Amino acid sequence: GHDCCETVKVALCASREGHPVLVVAEESFQFVQDEAYDAAQFLATCAGNQQALNFTRFLDRSRPPAADVDFLDEKVALAFRHLKLPAEWNVLGADQSLTENIPRETLMHFAVRLGLLRLTWFLLQQPGGRGALSIHNNEGATPVSLALERGYQKLHQLLTE
Repeated sequence: GHDCCETVKVALCASREGHPVLVVAEESFQFVQDEAYDAAQFLATCAGNQQALNFTRFLDRSRPPAADVDFLDEKVALAFRHLKLPAEWNVLGADQSLTENIPRETLMHFAVRLGLLRLTWFLLQQPGGRGALSIHNNEGATPVSLALERGYQKLHQLLTE
């Protein structure tokens, strides 16, 4: 997880008192913008965008293997942590005039539907994260009920604690 594409040089050094610092090894590597970073940017910009969030539901129908979901969860959560989110960013989107009684899809529904534990944890800590737990989508499901319905015990425990 990193917020910009750049080449970084890392040096391993050794030192002893009274002796000069010795460079033992050094290596360069490059941070690149990958699909996880793109996905995190996309999700961050669609918070509150019902059309975009409904579009993400196609992932639910494809049901990727558990190992792929775990990898996706790790990468996207890490990328999200390194995004430069605006100070006013909110899990529920920019339109805070919407009341909690209006059924709508949220980023929290998205994360829970796919079983993304790390991303859910991250979203819970963001503005609007806890408020998203009580919002029903158009099918009447809250993120908590989705976790229970899909058998995501760890997610359900996280959301109910």
